[in-house]
Parts: sequence; structure tokens; C-alpha cells
Amino acid sequence: MTPTRRSLLRTVGAGSLAGLAGCGAIGGRTATPDCDAACFEGDLERAEDGPDSLTITHVAGRDLSAGAVAVSGVAFDWPPARESGFTYSWAELSDLDPEAGTAGRSLTVQPALVDAVRLSWTRDGEPVELGAFRVSDCERGVACFEAIHRGADDALDRLTVRHVDGQDLPAEEVFLTGVADDYPPDPESGRTVPWHELSGLAPDDGVAGESVRAKLGLVERVSVLWRRGGEESVVESFELY
Repeated sequence: MTPTRRSLLRTVGAGSLAGLAGCGAIGGRTATPDCDAACFEGDLERAEDGPDSLTITHVAGRDLSAGAVAVSGVAFDWPPARESGFTYSWAELSDLDPEAGTAGRSLTVQPALVDAVRLSWTRDGEPVELGAFRVSDCERGVACFEAIHRGADDALDRLTVRHVDGQDLPAEEVFLTGVADDYPPDPESGRTVPWHELSGLAPDDGVAGESVRAKLGLVERVSVLWRRGGEESVVESFELY
């Protein structure tokens, strides 16, 4: 079965993504906040199955050489081989000569499971941050997660879940539902398991930027729960198809 990504938001509280001031709403056109060096616009296209696409366009400022502009958080396959993505120069991603300028040019990339795709420029051997284009769905909520579902006909399905935005919750407070150990699963609906038992994290370690992989019972939805002070909230839910 083809891996798919489905995210049905169930959020509580409030959260933000530091360092992305000046970026607009997800799904529309966004721009880097100033033009001290160069300004870029980003246009994010959501995909129901497979990777999203982000088109970045140099719209103003200095005509930087393509070999000196780095793009971080890029995936090359789906599911991404590395959830945090890779960093490559604009020249490498677009087959441009490294000395060619980026002015007026566009570049389309596929984000990995990251909060944002980020641009930087190497000037006199030092990196200069040019901006970031937010690609996570977390506009509100205590924390946001994304997931990749791998279905199987005669074995347990697998789900990779990654924290992409929001608060750095302790691993002992974050739980996944529907987790199973054996095939066929017992119980059929799986169990609710804390994040730290599915990873190498200590119970009090934060989950920010971390991923877990779980085998699933016979369920149609997996939820990420947050338990603190006797209260439980559904932070995120993923529909499985």
C-alpha cells in the first residue's frame, strides 16, 4: 500500500513557531520579512497523498550566487529518508552554475517532516539567515505532529509520528493510541503507549523535533494524547486509509 499522510487536527492551548515572524498563512503566498540581503516569496501547495510542494522565488534585493544560498529541510523521496530533511545549495537543487544569480528565479522543493524550510546565505565564510517558510500545520495548539502511515495486507501497519511545532512536551506526558506488538494484534484496537517507551528518550526528555515509529492494531485513527495533572487532551489525530 502506498504510504499516505492524513492529519486531522485536534488542538488545545496556544503555541507558536519561533523565528518565523513575517511569514503569512499556510497554503498562501508568504514572504521573508526584510530585504537586508535578499527577499524571497514562498507558495506552498498541499498534497493529500505524498509530499507537499514549496515554490520559492527571489523577488527583491541582491542577486545572490546560487551556490551561496542554502535551502534546509528538503526531502527527496516520500516517506523522507530523514525526517529532518537535507540541506543543499540552490545551485544543486536547480542544476544552476554556482556562480549564477538567483534574482528572479524560482525553485520548487518538497519539504520533509519539518516546521519550516529555511534559507541562508554564505557571506565571507559566515552563514546569514535569509528567512524561513513555514510548512507545518500548527497555527494554534499546544503542539503539532505529522505522521506517515505505511499500510500492510498481512502484517501490522506502521506509523511514523514526528513533533514539528509547538511546545517541547515531556516524553512521559505524550501518548500514542492504537499501538500493537504482534500480528494479529491483541487487543485488536491496540494499546495507549507513552512516547518514551517507543523511543530512546528518558521520560523527562522533550519530544520537540523527535520521531517515533509504532506498529498499529486494527484501528482507523491514531491519536496523540497529552496527559498532565490528571487531565487528558487529544493534541492531534491521524486518519488511516
